[in-house]
Amino acid sequence: MSFFSLFIELFFPKTCIGCHSRLENNEHILCKECKGSLEFLSDVCEVCGSIKKNGVCNVCESGEISFDKARSVFHFNKIIHNLIHEFKYNEMKKVSKYLGKLTEEYLNKFQPFEHVDIITPIPLHKIKKRSRGFNQSEYLTREIADQMKWDHIPNLILRKKFTETQTKLTKKQRRVNVSGAFKLNPKFDVKNKNILIVDDVFTTGATINSASNLLRNNGVNKIYVLTIARA
Repeated sequence: MSFFSLFIELFFPKTCIGCHSRLENNEHILCKECKGSLEFLSDVCEVCGSIKKNGVCNVCESGEISFDKARSVFHFNKIIHNLIHEFKYNEMKKVSKYLGKLTEEYLNKFQPFEHVDIITPIPLHKIKKRSRGFNQSEYLTREIADQMKWDHIPNLILRKKFTETQTKLTKKQRRVNVSGAFKLNPKFDVKNKNILIVDDVFTTGATINSASNLLRNNGVNKIYVLTIARA
């Protein structure tokens, strides 16, 4: 290790994104304890990926899903929250690579989707993308596509309406907020294709359902959904 590297390590030590403790030399992004606490989300509804309560899926029971199958890699917790926050707001490309690798492990282990023709991210409006400088889901889909050898089309779905953040909205308000927010890029033919939509967190499913309705109305065969976390 060079003198400069030793200097940087001494005064600016690498810290765990999960708990902010100092990382050891052989640790990357997360410390051993935080990484060990992450468990793939597997005991879920076969259709929408929701965590069942007393053996019942409230999401499917409500009849409010427009996709064919959804899965999330992890349950939303403090560690995942910190990872996604750094990824989403601080443009940490190394986090997208890290999450992409974990997602590849999940997909290969559980193989939840029969066949994927196209993988695409939930888009940001151009105003929000310009403000943030990037679309975190696009980074993630690129990593997953590279790992899984899937066709990546980051601009398949376009956001035509600027929407306020969903964070503090009720379920009904979220649904209204994203209604009609998307349009299909006319450059691409999606008829009879199996398409995987990727986002960071599945909360109420309002955004995913809005995008899924768009694809359904344009002749898509199967609509799959993948998120890093399930809130």
